[in-house]
Amino acid sequence: MTRRLGFLVLLVAAVGGGAIWACVEQVTAPGSCPNYCPTDSIAIRDTIFTTIIERDSSFRGYVPSYGAEAMSVADLPGIVDSRAFFVLAKAATRVTVKGGDTTTTPIIPDSVRFRLSIMRRDTLATNLRIRLYHVPITSDSTSTFASLAAAFNEPVVDSVNVSALLASPAIIDTTQADSLDRRFYGDTTYRDGAGHILAVRDSGRILDLYFQLDTLQAPVVEADSGQLGFGVRVAADSLASIALGTNEGGRPPFLQRFFHHTIPDTVSTQPDSIVSGNQTQTPVFDGFVFNPPTPALDSNLAVGGAPSARALLRVAMPAFLHDSIDVVRATVVLVPVSAVQGVANDSFRIVVHHVSTDLGAKSPLDPSAAGATFIHIGSPDTVNLEITNLVRAWSLDTTMTTAFVLGQVPEAASYTEIRFYSSRAPAFRPGLHVTYVKRFRFGEP
Repeated sequence: MTRRLGFLVLLVAAVGGGAIWACVEQVTAPGSCPNYCPTDSIAIRDTIFTTIIERDSSFRGYVPSYGAEAMSVADLPGIVDSRAFFVLAKAATRVTVKGGDTTTTPIIPDSVRFRLSIMRRDTLATNLRIRLYHVPITSDSTSTFASLAAAFNEPVVDSVNVSALLASPAIIDTTQADSLDRRFYGDTTYRDGAGHILAVRDSGRILDLYFQLDTLQAPVVEADSGQLGFGVRVAADSLASIALGTNEGGRPPFLQRFFHHTIPDTVSTQPDSIVSGNQTQTPVFDGFVFNPPTPALDSNLAVGGAPSARALLRVAMPAFLHDSIDVVRATVVLVPVSAVQGVANDSFRIVVHHVSTDLGAKSPLDPSAAGATFIHIGSPDTVNLEITNLVRAWSLDTTMTTAFVLGQVPEAASYTEIRFYSSRAPAFRPGLHVTYVKRFRFGEP
């Protein structure tokens, strides 16, 4: 008992005397806090650079209306009157009676099935009507609205009310998989008493409109090698604007002609043989014309229209954007000169492509888009195009060309065009809105 008590006394005396037996670190080196701790803090900066976009300009003529993915057809009083036209390929007017024989016999037309693909329309349009006209087979890229005006004032070849067709009971065929109609027109069709058929494609996104034409509406003229030219106009109580498929878009107008011809029997008293057949014709040329025409380029930045226009913008990157920041977000700020006119269905996309080498109008573009946004008809709002990845690349690589091009998608498929103020309008010039973080500075040890 005495030995234990003595040990406790010694322990208490040791603690009371200031000796601490626990492990404690006493840093005496120069790196001790606060010198060793970081003195900087993370700060996000948000800046609109209003003067670094310079030497911006527009160029026209990249894609003509006859090279577009669609043909714009519209009748918007006070805005535009746009008409499609196309010339079909040559067709056989005579056939060889027997193989190896030079004797030919004329074909006798029976009927024609003619298709137009409606790629885009305003679903709110009422009493939408499509009218078909004959145009000269000499119509081509030099044809203008004025030169074709007479043809569009001739009597119509045929007319169909699309709204009335869509309002009629749908004919849905989901059981007769081997039926000729289902294989050709699909599962769901609308039909009227005049022989017009509207076939629904791609969940209603595309409508194939079929006309049943007779030999007067689609004659075979031997002197013209069976060629035909057609024009299309549209009318509606409101919102009369559609887009038709083209060769370039992969769904051109399509004519299938059914005919027969006679093989004379010259060796017996048997009756002559009657042979039936059909042939198809697609356009060798398709395009559209509109009035008023696209205005000439001016000091502003034009994007779109037909022939298509693109805008080239060059960016003078400040030095500190290259080596002292991390880009969080970057947006091009563009102010429209005015709202784009048309119907809501005519809204379109504009995309940003980086310029790999600055050669002006002929600058090669990177194939992938660096940014995109929609231009809405009737909206005068400022347009913001995000190009974060592009500006990040510029900040990391000082050898890159700091320029980009704005273009419409799809190009030249419509009369629609937007114009932005350029750097020549100081109060409304393009800007670059950059959100960034300054590189973090650590303390010195």
